[in-house]
Order: sequence, then C-alpha cells, then structure tokens
Amino acid sequence: MNKKVLVITPFCAPETHAAVFRAHKLVKYLKREGWQPIILTVATNYTYNEDLGLLKELEGIPIYRTSYVEPTLRGLKMWLTGKDLTYKTLKKTDVYDNSYRNHENDLKTQKPKPIQKAYHYLLEHYLKKPDRFWTWKKSAFKKAKEIIKQKNVEFIYTTMSPYTVGEIGLKIKSNYPAIKWIADFRDPQLSVSRNHSSIKHVFKKQKKIKELVLNQADRIITASYAHKLMLLSRYGSLSHKEIYHIPTGVDNDYLPSKSVSVLIEEDYIVFVGEYLQEYGDYFFKIFSNLNTNLKIRIIGNININQAILLGISDKYNLRDRMSFIDHMPQKKLYNIIKGAKAALLIPNSLWWCSFAKMADYIALEVPIIAKVPDLSEARMQLNKAGLGLFLTGNEKEDLDILTSFFIDNESLIRVNKDFCENFLATTQVRSFINVFKSL
Repeated sequence: MNKKVLVITPFCAPETHAAVFRAHKLVKYLKREGWQPIILTVATNYTYNEDLGLLKELEGIPIYRTSYVEPTLRGLKMWLTGKDLTYKTLKKTDVYDNSYRNHENDLKTQKPKPIQKAYHYLLEHYLKKPDRFWTWKKSAFKKAKEIIKQKNVEFIYTTMSPYTVGEIGLKIKSNYPAIKWIADFRDPQLSVSRNHSSIKHVFKKQKKIKELVLNQADRIITASYAHKLMLLSRYGSLSHKEIYHIPTGVDNDYLPSKSVSVLIEEDYIVFVGEYLQEYGDYFFKIFSNLNTNLKIRIIGNININQAILLGISDKYNLRDRMSFIDHMPQKKLYNIIKGAKAALLIPNSLWWCSFAKMADYIALEVPIIAKVPDLSEARMQLNKAGLGLFLTGNEKEDLDILTSFFIDNESLIRVNKDFCENFLATTQVRSFINVFKSL
C-alpha cells in the first residue's frame, strides 16, 4: 500500500491553538507508524501565538507553505508594503487579539463610524465568503497538484472548518478521482450558529460546500460522537458511507510522569480554555460556600478570562483564591492538569460538543466537576470514563457533592483506565490508519 498522505490544513506548527493539534498529532504519529505524511498549509500566520517546539516535532515531515493574503485591511497592507503586521509582532493590547473572529475591528467597544460600518459589511458579506481563507485556495490547489504528481500521493486528508479547505478537497477530487479523500469534520459547522455565517448568501455557500464534501469524500470522520449522529440524521441521504468518530488524543510524549511537580505547592482545581459569558457564575457561587483552602487556576487567554471572571470572583469574594495564567506549552499544561484535585467543565447547553479540554482531562484521568446537560456528549463520555462529578443545579445537593469529594475524601469516581486510553494520540492515529486501510 502507498502510505503517502497529503494533509491539508491552514492551521500548522509553529502556530499554537486548539485547531492545530488534531492534524499535528496525526502527522507526528503517522510518521512513527511508518506512513509518509506531507503537510500543505498557509505561508502566513496572521493571528495566533507560536511555539517553535511544535515545529521541531515535525522534523523530517515535508511542509509546503503557499501564498495566503488575509482579506482585510491588515492583509492588504502587508501584501502591498511587506510590513509584518501579524499577531506575533503586535502587543496583546492592540486591536488584533488572538481570536480571528474579532481581530478586524473593535466595533464592540465603541460606536462605529460610517466607514467602519461599511468595512464591517464588506467583511461579513464578501471578504469572508465562505471564510477568511478563500485567498489561499488557488495557491493550495496548484501546489497540491505538484505534490500529488511528484510524490505519487494516494490519500488526502482535509480538516474543516474552515470551509475553504473543503473546497480545496473538492477540487482535488474532481481532478484526481482515483485519489482517496478523508474529510475530517473537526467541529460541527452548520449545526452551530457560532460556526457559520449569519449572512444568508454566505451561509448558502457554506451549506453547499459542506453537502458536497459529505457526498464526494471517500470517508467522513468527526471528533465528536454527537456530531456523527447529527450528520447521519441530517445528511444521511447525501452520503451512503459510514461516518467514523475518532476523538482527539493527548500527545503521548507530553504525558506527565507519576511524580508531577507544579509551580505552586497548593491544592487546586483547574479550568482550561476561554471562559464564556454563557457559562454563568453558578459553580463559583457553590464553590464560595465550600469550607476549604482549595484554589482555582484559570488557564487560557488571560484578557478574555479576567474580563469575565474578575467580576464573578469579587461577587463571591474569591479574588484571593483564583489565579489567571495565560497560554502555555501543552507539556507544561498537562503537568498542571495532572496535579489538580479536579478539572472544571461547565459548557451548559452545548450538548452536542465533545469539548477538546474534556478529552485532555479524560486522558490524564483527572476527576471532572461537570455541569452538563443530562443528554450530552460530555455526560456520555464522562460516565464511560468514570471521572464525572456531576452538578445537579440544586445548590444544597451540589455543595454536598463537592464537600463529600474534597473535604470528606469520599471516593466518588471509578476510573476506567482502558476507556481513558481512547483519548491518547496513539489511539487516535491508529484509528485513522484503520480508516485509511479500509479504502
């Protein structure tokens, strides 16, 4: 079997953010399993922090970077002047933060001027149709043709979102019908409002791309079991092929040793990620009544998390018990997670999501305080892992649950170690290999 796989993703090392790691771990461990991954990605990282250590992990794996101009004033200015205006050159206090959804403007914090309104209109209606990566499509396809011909590639792997990657896959499949295409739906797109455009004609284009990918890809993969069921329910008639569910796994190389050392000698629980407004303050209300010296470490975009949580900490007199830590390399993060008494998962109504951080928590076998719907991907996976401490929404009952676990040291979890191994990168990649071999 030809074991060459062309991996097409705009998110690639040294970028360091959630969208990078699924494909990153795939190529890293594919190589160790004797396969030959080849990466096709963008030449310019406009938006995200970087970690050169991630790039070092991919030594020996060919990486091709092709032209991409961000369709914004910033991208145009960089293209015309050559001046580096990417995120890594800007201070975090600048308008370009590390969320590409907001980096074009700060209209939310001030009354927009007419010219700003016009610019915002162009962005949402035309310059991000179907998304901000459409300018990459031409150069990516041209390079893909060269790679396929020169390397004799048999498989291509695409990851969505963004939708543009789906368009690239469609064009390759149209020109090379014999090539085997694995389309990985990393996130739910049209099923979740935040993952698609609210503009009707842009949404229509995104919907068409998604349906064509489901119809023409040789294999469909999701990171969430619930998303798999959603696709089968809504689009089953478009694709008479099996849809595979493969969770994203924790990098085995980063697994902490049994004797984990942390920076601060204290008992703590940990929350990892961006704390969203819709998560509310319920947990902190309960936690404030817990008779313990337990601290809370909030790890993620420090500006976003402090903006929401400092007010909550003051409301419940928790300022001295909460610490905020910015993004950090995964290896260090996993040590902090493993050293925690528990991790916090409170996505509320997002029942459909597998939650990337939940996968990390399960792989590291950490007890998880979860406020999740009864019918949810999170509850299903946590029940199988035996790691869930489920809050009920009743203040007295939930305080009793936390007291029993943290103060009375009652054994409320039963870890299923075999199941937890499903959330390791080695398991993830072997599952992908089985899909490749099925073609």
